[in-house]
Amino acid sequence: MDYQKRIKKVKDLMKEDYIILGPGSNLFYLTGFTEEPMERPILLIIGENDYMLVPKMYEEQLSSLDLEIRTYQDGSDPYSLIDIKPGSSVAVDDSLWSIFLISIIHRFSPSRLTSASTILGKLRSVKDENEIQIMSEGLTIAENSFLKLLEKIKEGQTECEISKTLEVIFFEYGVSPSFSTILTSGPNTSMPHLRCTERKVKIGDPIIVDFGIKYKGYSTDTTRVLTIGRPSDEVKKIWAIVDQAVRLAEESWLGITGKEIDDRAREHIKKTGYGDLFIHRTGHGIGIDVHEEPYISQDNHTLIPKNSVFTIEPGIYIPGKFGIRIENMVLMRDRVTVLNKLSEEIYEI
Repeated sequence: MDYQKRIKKVKDLMKEDYIILGPGSNLFYLTGFTEEPMERPILLIIGENDYMLVPKMYEEQLSSLDLEIRTYQDGSDPYSLIDIKPGSSVAVDDSLWSIFLISIIHRFSPSRLTSASTILGKLRSVKDENEIQIMSEGLTIAENSFLKLLEKIKEGQTECEISKTLEVIFFEYGVSPSFSTILTSGPNTSMPHLRCTERKVKIGDPIIVDFGIKYKGYSTDTTRVLTIGRPSDEVKKIWAIVDQAVRLAEESWLGITGKEIDDRAREHIKKTGYGDLFIHRTGHGIGIDVHEEPYISQDNHTLIPKNSVFTIEPGIYIPGKFGIRIENMVLMRDRVTVLNKLSEEIYEI
């Protein structure tokens, strides 16, 4: 990754005097450095001078980074190494801990504070070819993991037992989940973001598996429907409606807005009489984070940029009975290209 080129793009777009980022996806995007937030400040400052402020223990670890590194020892004042002019305008990372933001406010009295995501979100929504390749490779691993899971599911297992089996398969591939797997069965599938429970899967149950992995810093996100035994006619009917909504949303082109893609899926579900049971947006951008720009939703009136990667995932949820959701990852070129190779069929166990 050409991190200096990315930092230059940020500087070309920034209206503030400084941008301050802490550990998280924006920092990874601009430096490739990953670390969990901690009580010691780890900050990337972009402005007249671009540098990272880190505890001394990271000096050797960051020695190959093409960026000035300013280090401090425990017990010293890290903020004395920051050269922000009092009264300047500052954009801060959305995930920056409040303790660090409070210290910056007290020390440098910025005239204006804004969110760094107004710049970083737009930049990150457009993927370069290297990012697209990484995400495609990760998606292949995730899909192969899912196919292996199908060989291990048995009637009488709990939802959480099956979910744990998938995580073990991820581990065998040398990857980790990009989010806590959503794996529900029977009436539990009518709750879109319910994680697993101790409910045992039964013959005739529809099962939703919403899964993803983290690969080389990038996320995947896919949802498929299974049944233990043959699916009921009602399950097949609802699945067919959702599958057609997916296909209509995927028949989109460059120059369309997030709302217009959402409309393509939503209007079809409305026409079938289930509009009130499609209770979330049609999709979301995906990259370093599982959820990022652009959003495929009713309130996104901006054009979907070329080379953005996002999900298409309409669903219908009948309370107390079951729900159906199908989710693909897609790439916007001149038209939408589906990245998934995994069939959308109902998988019968």
